[in-house]
Amino acid sequence: MSEALASSSATLRPGQQVRSRVRPTARPVQLGTRYLGLLSAWAVALGLTFKSELLSPTQVWQATAALAVLVTLGLVFLHARNRTPAFLSLDHYITPVLVIIAAAAFSILAPDYRVHALAMLTMGAFIFASSFVDLSRGMGRERPLHRFLRDATTFCALLALFFLVLQSNDLPNVVKFSAIFVIALLSGYRSFRFATKREGLALLSAFQTAGTVTCGAFGMVTYVKQGGQYVAGILAFDW
Repeated sequence: MSEALASSSATLRPGQQVRSRVRPTARPVQLGTRYLGLLSAWAVALGLTFKSELLSPTQVWQATAALAVLVTLGLVFLHARNRTPAFLSLDHYITPVLVIIAAAAFSILAPDYRVHALAMLTMGAFIFASSFVDLSRGMGRERPLHRFLRDATTFCALLALFFLVLQSNDLPNVVKFSAIFVIALLSGYRSFRFATKREGLALLSAFQTAGTVTCGAFGMVTYVKQGGQYVAGILAFDW
């Protein structure tokens, strides 16, 4: 044993100290589905007060903007706390904001409180589902079904907004086509951002898709003159 100790000590140079292994520091406690569920529940609770019988349409849109900002800030805190890669990228927050806008538009058009409540509950479910996919992906817990869930929530939000925009008789066609282009651009960016990490490529692909959808909307609304439901469905599947 003395020879083993002598050989081990001989390997150390004069003045060299033995370094003890430092254990890696524990990662801070992450926020997960409980926080996300609470955020979605608060969004639903606030959205239930957006009934057109209680607020004017202008006040509803002002409250919608405030709710979209609050939900976005809550999601930014969630992704920053969990160290989600590229948590400042817009694709994490596009679907929740689009769903909030769609639910607010339905609240103005809803004939009774039950439809309004259903729209707000759907909004909360979509906020939770779309953000849960991003949260799981950022934590390295991605599953094959997550891609479908991400695209499904984005598609439903896009379809609802297309329908609401085309059904509005107060908006001129220029505003309708501009809104369709922006909706398709944001939705396409979120979808393409999942497939590539390059912001420029995702934005270029989304721009081309939005242009194609807007051209289709212009042709069907101006020349074919189909109903809003039919055009919205065709445009959504075209997207």
